[in-house]
Amino acid sequence: MLVVAISDSHDNVVAIRRVGEEARRRGVKLILHAGDWVSPFAARFLREAVGEGVRIVGVWGNNEGERPYFLETARKYGVEIAGDAAELEVSGRKIAVYHGTSPVLLRALAESGLYDVVIYGHTHQASLERRGRTLVVNPGELCGCLTGRSSYALIDLAKLEADLVFLT
Repeated sequence: MLVVAISDSHDNVVAIRRVGEEARRRGVKLILHAGDWVSPFAARFLREAVGEGVRIVGVWGNNEGERPYFLETARKYGVEIAGDAAELEVSGRKIAVYHGTSPVLLRALAESGLYDVVIYGHTHQASLERRGRTLVVNPGELCGCLTGRSSYALIDLAKLEADLVFLT
């Protein structure tokens, strides 16, 4: 199963739509957002771009405002917001999603041995690494506002491998 991991979209509507369209084209059935969506409409635009039949699960970053309205909007468009962190089991793989604002908590998730994949964001720096048997993925910034490059990660759960994909 292929999974798209994104983070730090920061209301970049063009990039949000583009990653949704690419996910749909690739036949992705799950999108994980590691926070800093920022505005509630980001959930709507992602759902509209990817269409129905794709599960979207996200967590809060450190820049979301209007959380109650965000939750209402997300529910309306079938986007799951798990809170500050998410834990999922998908295709026999355990996945944790956390924005990454606490390096201590991030390290604990990555080095605990409890997860096959840990996805985080916050730094706006794309990276893929292994910590023991755990694949640790920072998809970088979808918004492209700090590095000038919009990116996401494409994760193959069967192979437990990931690639970074740059939109710009």
